[in-house]
Amino acid sequence: MYRPLAYAALAAALLTAPAAYAAPSTDPAKMPAGRYVLDKTHAALTAKLRHMGLSNYTLRFTKLDAEYTYDPAQPTAAKLSVTVDPASLDTSTGADEFGLKFNKELIGDGWLEANKYPTITFVSTAIDVGDGQHGKVTGDLTFHGVTKPVVLDVTFNGSGPGMNPLTTRAGFSAVTTIKRSEFGVSKYVPLVGDDVTLNIEVEFQKK
Repeated sequence: MYRPLAYAALAAALLTAPAAYAAPSTDPAKMPAGRYVLDKTHAALTAKLRHMGLSNYTLRFTKLDAEYTYDPAQPTAAKLSVTVDPASLDTSTGADEFGLKFNKELIGDGWLEANKYPTITFVSTAIDVGDGQHGKVTGDLTFHGVTKPVVLDVTFNGSGPGMNPLTTRAGFSAVTTIKRSEFGVSKYVPLVGDDVTLNIEVEFQKK
């Protein structure tokens, strides 16, 4: 019997939300201090590598998590940690027998070996804030049982309340390139490219 009231409240929220929306600030000094956790509904990690020199084949990992701590008074002291499930790799080849077989092959022997190495991690070790909107995050990437330093080129897209004035959100884009052979995944190199470009698009919410 409360449905009409609930629908009315929802309609009112939808009608007033655009008016309440405030554009994000790209000034990192205005991002509140605290702990930020990944909004998994607005997160993407794709990997791109050359296939026979003909195309840039693109894969996506569908299960990832991340969080960071931040204080605008000490931006270089920020800490970021990321975890990725290698078994969540999606080749976008479909849910038919071929597509499922291809996904399974790439997470299996000679490739990601997700059963043996069930987690990919990245833990920051240094922050270069650059000009405030474009900087670098150096960290240790552990992939396929090997840990090596990696530098992310990061763009700070902004922070603000988004559609909810009671929350703080922050968005980032990042890119880096690794050599998969350095992490023990060298199958079919150079027929399938050794250089893997990782593209990251993420939104966080302050806790």
